[in-house]
Amino acid sequence: MKTHGSSIARLYEWSRQARVLPNISWLLILPMSVWGIAMLYLPLLGEPLSPARTWAITFLITVLIAMSLTGHVVGHAAAARLLNMAVPARISVFLFGDAAQIWPSSFSTWKEWVVALAGPITNLVIASLAYLVWNAQLSPFLNLSMPIVAIFNLWLAMINFAPVFPFDGGRLVNTLVFRFSDGDTTDFRMFVWLGFLAAIFELGWGIFLVAQNARFSLETGTVTIFLAVLAVLGLVTQPSMKQERPNIGHYTAGVQWMGAIFSGLLFLFLAAIASSLLLTNNGVEAPGVALSVEPMIEVSAQYRHLASGTFLLTSVIQQSPIPAGVWIAGQLTPILTILPPEKIVPNQPSPQENARQGFQMLDQSITTASVVGLQLAGFNASEVGKGAGVNSVLPDSPAQNHLLPGDIITAVNGTQVHTANDLIGLVKTLAPESTIHLTVLRDQQNQEISLPLMAPAKAGDPPRIGIVVQDAGFETDLPIPVKIVPQKIVGGPSAGLMFTLTLYNMLTPADLTGGRRIAGTGTINPDGSVGPIGGVQQKVAAAEAAGAKYFLSPAENYADAASAAVRIKIIKVASVQDAIAFLQSLPAIQAPGP
Repeated sequence: MKTHGSSIARLYEWSRQARVLPNISWLLILPMSVWGIAMLYLPLLGEPLSPARTWAITFLITVLIAMSLTGHVVGHAAAARLLNMAVPARISVFLFGDAAQIWPSSFSTWKEWVVALAGPITNLVIASLAYLVWNAQLSPFLNLSMPIVAIFNLWLAMINFAPVFPFDGGRLVNTLVFRFSDGDTTDFRMFVWLGFLAAIFELGWGIFLVAQNARFSLETGTVTIFLAVLAVLGLVTQPSMKQERPNIGHYTAGVQWMGAIFSGLLFLFLAAIASSLLLTNNGVEAPGVALSVEPMIEVSAQYRHLASGTFLLTSVIQQSPIPAGVWIAGQLTPILTILPPEKIVPNQPSPQENARQGFQMLDQSITTASVVGLQLAGFNASEVGKGAGVNSVLPDSPAQNHLLPGDIITAVNGTQVHTANDLIGLVKTLAPESTIHLTVLRDQQNQEISLPLMAPAKAGDPPRIGIVVQDAGFETDLPIPVKIVPQKIVGGPSAGLMFTLTLYNMLTPADLTGGRRIAGTGTINPDGSVGPIGGVQQKVAAAEAAGAKYFLSPAENYADAASAAVRIKIIKVASVQDAIAFLQSLPAIQAPGP
């Protein structure tokens, strides 16, 4: 007890006297990080944020990342003080934490390992806590900030397993190597040079990524090069220590060989962990989460009926670029689909605009699901589209300088347009290269525009205006209040079917779930029809992992869904009415006897 108390006291005294300072590299890192969080990360989450909310969340994330780096250093220091080991009086903090080669050695292998591992373990704990906070969905601020905090801490822990200096993995391997050597001093220079070689390799890898000239290759390669430069900076500005080693005896040749083999295996294992973080110019589709929909929907208690089972919406994770570890996993399992980055994020529109459109699709699916669910439950609800909104105009389109992003097309050749599908259907009926007459709402004023149609992209295809469109919104009339707040999904229309089924089930006495876990996916249209979605194979995998017995699939996705199913039964549905009919046909689950 005395030793423990004195160790705590020494740690407190060190915390008062030690100088834990940001490195000069933060003059570049800090503004880049703040800009990246505010202008790239938060807009990619889809939901539009006010400037005040954007900068408040950016400030919160920046503070939490700074605390994570401080926690990494304090983890090392706390372990060292508790084990009566020396702690540097001045520690420079880089983006990867502190430089491992500045820490004095105790020549006790287990103590060295405890102190070296304390930093990464601290970050793993922080990452786990951040995930738990996000999973609890406590507030919008925390929901937006916790994912990046968890990912950063996981990255910080894994990068520090690199078996070279300036990372903690270099200290782990260095301790073993010199433990089984016959030298009178411990010289860190070998692992410093290995650190330089690793940085040179990473620098070359970054140049290779840029040279590929793929989607995001410039950004991916630049980040890789920057991290290599930071590693070199940590080696150059933080000189390694050379210390006298006490007489700990000499080992036989056999023991030394065994030590060398074990050290080599450890080096390779840690190198594999760190190398898995190297970025690649690829994308991935992976199973996301399967979430209970009932907690996301609020209706008045007087209308609500409880369900004995649950409906699950499923999601898919789409990411580009991806680390090498994910790419390797994609070669080993069909659950992960490796794709070109352009398949994940098309060249047009921008990633931020693509995310905004995805959030608008999610918002629209909530509106349509509310109306259709109420209608099926016998309520008099209605929804009328405002038209087809113009997102962008293709460079070679005749609509250039005639149509603008933000325009709303409300009629084609005198026929009213309520949705983007209405516009597409009407254009399909026209002759190629004919003239189309559009009624366009711009700045609250109607304009009449005539322009020639583009030729079909290939023989047999319909003519084109040469624009990208989406629904411009809907006017709804709901007889009772319905509130749907999606959790842990940030965009896309594919939850429409499950929102509709869950709302219908809440508003009707009979329980469609029958005590089962029913998963599914599919867009929902105003007439109740179910449309196709992407990533259905990954969504089936997520549903199976969640223990669902049935998976409701759009008819167009049925073959792909069935090919991915192992235990779950795939049900093809063309409309929400099909889904209801199937669920009503299921036999009741027998309650267990006494």
